[in-house]
Amino acid sequence: MVKSWKMKMALILCVFAMATGITAVSAFASAKVRKVEYEGNGKVDVDFKGYVQYKNVKVIVKDTSGKKYTAKVTDKDRDDLNFKVTGVKSGKKYTFTIKGIRKKGETKYGSVKGSFRIPKKSHGITVKEIEYDAHDRDVNFDFAQIVQWKNPTVSIKAGGTEYVTGIEEKDRDDIDVNVKKLTAGKKYSYTITGIRKKGTTEYVTLKGTFIA
Repeated sequence: MVKSWKMKMALILCVFAMATGITAVSAFASAKVRKVEYEGNGKVDVDFKGYVQYKNVKVIVKDTSGKKYTAKVTDKDRDDLNFKVTGVKSGKKYTFTIKGIRKKGETKYGSVKGSFRIPKKSHGITVKEIEYDAHDRDVNFDFAQIVQWKNPTVSIKAGGTEYVTGIEEKDRDDIDVNVKKLTAGKKYSYTITGIRKKGTTEYVTLKGTFIA
């Protein structure tokens, strides 16, 4: 009889826990991440949807293998939080968990998750603008720095199809390529080889995407 009573009580407590959301693991907060931006040098800015509140907040960062990295909260506000992580590498993706956060007006603190990717190093070269001219059927890549060339190649692809037919002209801050007809609003990937920032010694490969 006693055993039966204990089993009934355990079942009641289990149902109550499920109904109220009480679990043995950390609960997720109702706060939502709006945008994550990697600012360089291990600095990450997280913007939230609406206002949030904190209590003993901390950040846990992991890579895709589950390895943890040291992260420190450097600044926090009612709608964003900044942290700095050490030991991360360019070209890699990382996930983070912010613990001790809640949406303003809520009663319980929980956690929110997000991710960020560190861009690959481009040796100081920034693609300032990419412009597609449908009439002339060419794409212009405009750079923010003075660049130099060595046997450059440019590839533009989508769904495995190659669209570049040849390099039309290259200069110290841009390059034009002839292309097949591109579809307005469609996303394309590009690869540019044989380019370096003036004053550097290594020719590099640039990769990215654009919308025609």
